[in-house]
Amino acid sequence: MKVTTSQGINFRVSNIELPLYLKVLNFFDRHFNYMWLAKRITQNLDTKEEKVFKLFQWTHETIQRQPAELPIMDDHVWNVYVRGYGVSDNYHDLFSTLCNYIEAPSFFLHIKAKNLVNTIGLSFVKIGNDWIVFDPYRGVYFLNKLGEWATLKEINEQNWKLAKLGSIEISDSFYTHFTGEISDSFYRPYFEAMPDIEAVSLTRSNIQSPINRLKFQLKQWIFGRETFVGRAGIVTN
Repeated sequence: MKVTTSQGINFRVSNIELPLYLKVLNFFDRHFNYMWLAKRITQNLDTKEEKVFKLFQWTHETIQRQPAELPIMDDHVWNVYVRGYGVSDNYHDLFSTLCNYIEAPSFFLHIKAKNLVNTIGLSFVKIGNDWIVFDPYRGVYFLNKLGEWATLKEINEQNWKLAKLGSIEISDSFYTHFTGEISDSFYRPYFEAMPDIEAVSLTRSNIQSPINRLKFQLKQWIFGRETFVGRAGIVTN
């Protein structure tokens, strides 16, 4: 029996035919590699917070920015680690997938500001009952007035300040007001367009495990393809 797998190269997607047994073997190979990698990165750490932050730091520092001379790839998340480079989405893909392998529910979204074409990718990780926001591509996370991780609710209430890894040059204004490309007053209010998250079911980041992939396939067979927003259970403002 022949099946297909998708591969994007420079934003052109191709469907590659392969035997079913090979697709299944490749899937389980990636699954066990995710388990191994997440465990190796977070070994000797105890708390969920420590492990999430280590994955965030590791992703930002290990994956390199997309070289101009190499093709932009979009295929299996595991290949981001194998290649060692990528664009913004690749960082978020890998980080959010690895978080799910330490039992920290995670996914990423493109946040679109009202009336603007440009979007920004952000990763959301559930710690306890709260969703915490990370930008592994830029090495940025967010703190509240008490110096603790700002929850999504606190960000929506404007109780946040930017924190960053190392000596990255980026300011709070990047996520609220941006001066540059179009004019000095170009405005990208990303944090005014943040979603309210009620629940997350099946997303690209958590269907890399066998049980969730089976659930996802059953939903597709029964209900047909759904949008990411529908699958993730996101309610936008």
